[in-house]
Amino acid sequence: MDSVFFFEIQGNFFNKEIEMEDYLIMFNNTIEFLKKNNLKYEYMKFSSGSIMLDVWFNKKFYVFQFEPNQIGFSEVDENVGFDTIPDKIILNSDMLRLVLTSLV
Repeated sequence: MDSVFFFEIQGNFFNKEIEMEDYLIMFNNTIEFLKKNNLKYEYMKFSSGSIMLDVWFNKKFYVFQFEPNQIGFSEVDENVGFDTIPDKIILNSDMLRLVLTSLV
């Protein structure tokens, strides 16, 4: 399957709650978005299937937690440290697109 950005209409993928295979597609699309916009990132994949994605942009630090049933998002700064409980829960590609575009 060719890499397709999630902002493009792709069948009924929009507004659908995340399923096991979808979060991997959304992770890959997020990486493509970060590369396209020259944002610094690092990620770590865990044996559970979860992926922790760290993003740096404009002196800010963000953490995405890709899980089989949801994506967590947190902004970390001097006043707020990272916690395993995300600040926001992302349940579909539309929500993810809004969060990503708000970073740039």
